[in-house]
Amino acid sequence: MPNGQGAGDPLDAVLARQALHDLNALYGRSLDRCDLPLLTSLFHPDATASFGILETTAAQFCPSVLDVMGGLRRTAHSLANEWFDVRGDHAAGEYYLFSAFSYEEAGNGVEGFVGGRYAAQFERRAGVWKYAHLMLVMDWNMNNPSTAQWHLRFGVRGDRKPADLLYSGLFQ
Repeated sequence: MPNGQGAGDPLDAVLARQALHDLNALYGRSLDRCDLPLLTSLFHPDATASFGILETTAAQFCPSVLDVMGGLRRTAHSLANEWFDVRGDHAAGEYYLFSAFSYEEAGNGVEGFVGGRYAAQFERRAGVWKYAHLMLVMDWNMNNPSTAQWHLRFGVRGDRKPADLLYSGLFQ
């Protein structure tokens, strides 16, 4: 099924896909920075989320997932291969997830990598696109002892909100 099948106005479908792409990019940023206000702003108030054994409301999902993210040293989410089917004020989408992370276990550094997909339902309400439902499909993961050393000498490093450079006012 091609992108935008069923969309009435081709320009509206293009603008909608761009808005959905931006929404997905902000989702990854909100996880990596542990930014709860940003994360919750991406979901409609009645939205739901499905993550493995967790079926919940977005209002419950957002703080829960950031508790998990906050327990990790670093995370980096990358989203790719986005596909959207826009139909007026509703859209369905799938996009790939690649996430690298590091944490400590029994005093030893561990590095992990996750590959999966998100399946999402989006709705535009009052002109704003947000998630109506978000589901994570886990395809694979790996965890290995950390071998990282370059970061010990690198000056500027990513961090969580509010310490990250993003929140310093640099981009305002």
